[in-house]
Formats: sequence, structure tokens, C-alpha cells
Amino acid sequence: MRLGSLIRWVAFLVLICWAGYTLAGAGFSYYSAQEIVDKALRDAGARHRAAFLTGSQMAVEALAGSVRSAIILNALHDGMRLDEGDVSVAARATDLSATVRWAYPVITYGGREVLVVPMSIRRTYEVGSP
Repeated sequence: MRLGSLIRWVAFLVLICWAGYTLAGAGFSYYSAQEIVDKALRDAGARHRAAFLTGSQMAVEALAGSVRSAIILNALHDGMRLDEGDVSVAARATDLSATVRWAYPVITYGGREVLVVPMSIRRTYEVGSP
């Protein structure tokens, strides 16, 4: 085997390993976000009925804000950076739903994210009618 051929094979293997590592990291990020959102919606399910029984729009908005804050704080705890605009929560009479959008960095240079994979998750938690 020639030296040039060996270098090409090594470069190809490094590229394949990097792509696998990136794919595994993005998958872990997705499943981590899914678990964070599911936990926040499950935890808020008990308060959902009380918020709708009061008949107050403020109580419903407070519930949505609480779920949004729980998602952002748990994501920060897991190492994901989310802003308020990345998380939207809606409370309806029969369910709670949350949508989270974030970017998984693939290539970073000098602390800047050069190439990112945009990711999102939308989950709905059915709580029944009030």
C-alpha cells in the first residue's frame, strides 16, 4: 500500500468516526430534550385542572409560564442553551403542548458555531377535560 493511499484511508476513517460522533451527539440531544419536555408536561398535568377550574386566564398563563421555565431550567441543567423564544407552551382545556427549538452545533471555531443542525420537538400531554 502506498503512503498516499494510506493517508486517504486514514482521513476517510477519521471523517466516518467524526460523522458518527456528531450523529450520536445530535441523537442524545434530541432524546434529552424529549425527556425534559415530557417531564415538565407530566409535572404540570396535576395543576392543569386547577388552573382551568378557576376560570382565570391569568392562572392558565401562569401554568404555561411555569412549564416554560421548567423546560428552560432543566435544559440548562443538561447543558442545552435555550432562550425564552425557543420554547412555546400552550394550555388548552384538554391538553398541554410544548414546542422546543434549538440548534445542535456540528462545527465550532473560535467559540462561534459555524455549522449547526436545527432541531425541534413538539409534545402534547392529554389531561382530560376540566
